Amino acid sequence: MKKRMKKPIKRKRSHQLKWGAAVLTVLFVLPLTTMVYCADGPGELDSETYRYDPEGKPDPFKPFIEIVKKNKKTQKAKKTDKDEESVSMPLPPLQRFGTEEFRLIGIVLSGAKGFAMVETPEGKCYILRKNTRIGVNGGRVIKILSDNVVVLEKIKDFEGNTSTERVILTLRKNGGTP
Repeated sequence: MKKRMKKPIKRKRSHQLKWGAAVLTVLFVLPLTTMVYCADGPGELDSETYRYDPEGKPDPFKPFIEIVKKNKKTQKAKKTDKDEESVSMPLPPLQRFGTEEFRLIGIVLSGAKGFAMVETPEGKCYILRKNTRIGVNGGRVIKILSDNVVVLEKIKDFEGNTSTERVILTLRKNGGTP
């Protein structure tokens, strides 16, 4: 058997020439076009060129919410300024609704500890423990019993007098009335 020798293909060389021409074109033509676009000096501005001016605009790297640190005050001053401080801070989800608006879903009692689950009007569920703050009037959970949760609220009237009120959240059996 004779071994056949392959003849060199001429297409290979023409292919290399095309690539070489393309590379040379890119190397020589593109720098010329960029020089044409950059021909304007730094002092010359067109009316079409946009330049960012940060004056009067917010800093994009600053956080949206600023944390304000207050100086340490005496205990009496802290108690009087507590109402002002609560207005400036965003409220947690359990303190955004009135206590009566919550629906008691379930209660778990284990020894001395008790847990309760409530649902907000938005449909979100949260766990309550003893001393958990709940309601817009600054209420606190004081007792968790087998069928209800007792919340103690401090209510201010229009004259500025403060009174305490007990609100009882009752567990509804089978989804019905309490």
